[in-house]
Amino acid sequence: MRYRGAVTRGRVARGSKSERTAVLLRTETGDFLLRRRDGHPLRDPELDALVGKTIECDAEAHDNLLIMSSWRVLD
Repeated sequence: MRYRGAVTRGRVARGSKSERTAVLLRTETGDFLLRRRDGHPLRDPELDALVGKTIECDAEAHDNLLIMSSWRVLD
């Protein structure tokens, strides 16, 4: 499925042992934790480089997680 939004950084899993700052995609329908297919789940320099940009991506959705297979920067 295709998604479009702003890539940001934010806190996830508040109050749990998994609480951390993560890369998110802020869309019109809500915020999604963003991962790159075959990327490291906790630290991915390619995702870090997208923070502050607006993207369109093809991704699989799993609850609030998007696993991107491809993307393009829109700004």
